[in-house]
Amino acid sequence: MRDSLVLSGENADSFMKVLAIFEKAGVVQSVESWQMVRAARNLAAHDDETDYAVVAEHFNALHAQQSTLFETAYRFLSYARESLGVIPLSGDFSQEFNQITRGD
Repeated sequence: MRDSLVLSGENADSFMKVLAIFEKAGVVQSVESWQMVRAARNLAAHDDETDYAVVAEHFNALHAQQSTLFETAYRFLSYARESLGVIPLSGDFSQEFNQITRGD
């Protein structure tokens, strides 16, 4: 996310600023919702927990945020295309991406 703002000429010196810009652009629903997604992801990815009930809880929290992740991915790709003229090099996974993120 930060790199795309640098490409667009925005000052992306802090991640909170990055989130605020993307919230204003409509890429993320809100700074708070994105922070919740990121916290769930960080718990699942960085916890060396051996209590499998806790591990399951982390992944279930991440799963609960799935629609937010998919919607944000779709809006970010649209932002990159419309604001930066950046598109995927290959369309190999376009159909799958649209099915996952938009239910097309």
